[in-house]
Amino acid sequence: MSSNEEMIMELVESTGCDRTLAGMLLKFTGWDLDGARRIIEAVPKDIFALKMKFITQITGFYGALFMSYDDKKREIKRFIAVITDDKEIGRIDIEKHWTVFEEELYNHARLRKIDGLKVDQLKKRMVSEEFISKLTNVLKVGRPVKSELLNNILVDEMYNIFADTNIAVKFSIEMTDAFELNRGKEAAQIGDITGEDLKPEEVDEEMEKEPVERMEKSLIVLAVDPVLSPVSGMSVQELEFGDEIQVRISDEREIADYLAELLGAKVDSIRVPIYTKIIEVKELETGDMGVFTQFGPGILGMFKVPEDVKVATRESIEEEPAPVEKGRKRKEVNPLIVVGGIVVVLMIFIALVLISR
Repeated sequence: MSSNEEMIMELVESTGCDRTLAGMLLKFTGWDLDGARRIIEAVPKDIFALKMKFITQITGFYGALFMSYDDKKREIKRFIAVITDDKEIGRIDIEKHWTVFEEELYNHARLRKIDGLKVDQLKKRMVSEEFISKLTNVLKVGRPVKSELLNNILVDEMYNIFADTNIAVKFSIEMTDAFELNRGKEAAQIGDITGEDLKPEEVDEEMEKEPVERMEKSLIVLAVDPVLSPVSGMSVQELEFGDEIQVRISDEREIADYLAELLGAKVDSIRVPIYTKIIEVKELETGDMGVFTQFGPGILGMFKVPEDVKVATRESIEEEPAPVEKGRKRKEVNPLIVVGGIVVVLMIFIALVLISR
């Protein structure tokens, strides 16, 4: 096994990313394993990990479930539930990290008797579009969880499964990302994230493909400022997928500083312009234009400007005439004219000599 393939394997095992992404990130960072890890670790946590326990007071059922809800894709990424008449399930602590909680649920499901019919009924309801539409109203990245409303939604779902008049629910929520979610040993069985195997020698071919068009593929979105060119630049409205423009990375995060150095966008602590490819241009509700660019696999840039702004593109910069050196205003004189002038002066001089004799 080559050293490059060993690094791909290590990145996959330590982060939970698939082999394709691991190969592209390592190629992008110049086979810097720590750098590739830093990129993945900087991915925003936009997945809700919900841990829940419940008890039906009259019918005597005890249950616990774990599910992960992807706010960006609006889908349930993972689900497992245990429903039983065994009080032992109540010992599972929802305050434990979600990976521990989920693992305990799997162990309980393997070793103890559970009500498979009730589990299937609950899963069917909680992965349905109707239930997900309810979740979108209470789980939003960057906003406080509406705990009371979420409690009511969960209890209502329990009433649809159990013929009971008193159901107690207790839950806890953590934030995670797709890579952490995929890292657990059970992830392969559930198929949360898939990716084709990528051999090290195929990385170059993957990297040369056109930038991804779907924003769902993004890992990190950097704040950038476009280089403006009012005279020879191109209007933002005219930019198309694949066009190259100049930007400065203005993002101040630590991962942005690392990426700026990696991309050559930072020289002696100063951020300098670099080229980046357009992947999407769209009109925003404010009337401005939102522009998304790509620097590398999953590494995007974003800025917004008024619609009439012109930005520097590779074509406009290459077509600009070379600047005239300061203080140099005289035109070059044809050397033939100089020689001709000298000959005329000599002939006049000789004629004057002959006349004076």
